[in-house]
Amino acid sequence: MALTKTQIISNALMQLGHKPISSLTGGDSLVVAADQIYDMKITSCLSRSNWRFATQIQQLSILAEAPPPQWKTAYLLPAGYLKTIRLWPNIYAWEIYSDQKLYSQYDGELSMEYIFLPDVSLFPSYFADYFTYEISTALALSNAQKTEYYPLLNEQRIQQQGLAMAIDAQNRPNFHQVDIPVLNRRNISGYEGFGFTV
Repeated sequence: MALTKTQIISNALMQLGHKPISSLTGGDSLVVAADQIYDMKITSCLSRSNWRFATQIQQLSILAEAPPPQWKTAYLLPAGYLKTIRLWPNIYAWEIYSDQKLYSQYDGELSMEYIFLPDVSLFPSYFADYFTYEISTALALSNAQKTEYYPLLNEQRIQQQGLAMAIDAQNRPNFHQVDIPVLNRRNISGYEGFGFTV
C-alpha cells in the first residue's frame, strides 16, 4: 500500500495523543496546523541532506536569452529542483539565480545531479519515520497544550534523522578521491604513497 501525506500526518498527530485521521479535510485546528507544517517542512528536510531516493540526474536546457555580461550561457533548472549536488562536466564558474536559472562560463551540454521533491508514495519508510517526528516536534511547540512533549519528541527526531541518513547512505558507495586537481597543477610530488595522483 502506497504511503500518503494523510498517513504521515496521522502518525505525527498520534505521537501527540491525537486520534488517528483518515482525511485532512474537516479536521480540528491541530490537523490544519499539521497539514501546513508538512508543506512548510518537506522541502527543507529534503534539502538538508543528499537523499538518494530524492536524487535525479538531468541534462539542463540552454536558454535562448542572453545571460548577464559576466556569463556565457544561461541554463534552465529542472522542474522540482531543490538543491544542486554536482554538475557534469565538473565546472566551477557558475551561479544559480532565483532557483530557476543557472548561469555559467561553460557553453556546452551540462548535466546536473540534484535533489527534487518526489511524490510522497515514493518516500522510503525510514524517511517517512523521520519526517513524522519533524511534524510532531513542530506541532508540540505550536500547540500550547503539548509543549511538555517537545524535549522527548525532539530527541527522537534527531535520532530518527541520523538513522534515516545512515540507511539512505547505503545506496551509494564511499567516495575515494585519488585525483586532486589543485595538487596536480602545482606539480607537487611526494604524495604518491598517500594514494594521490600528482
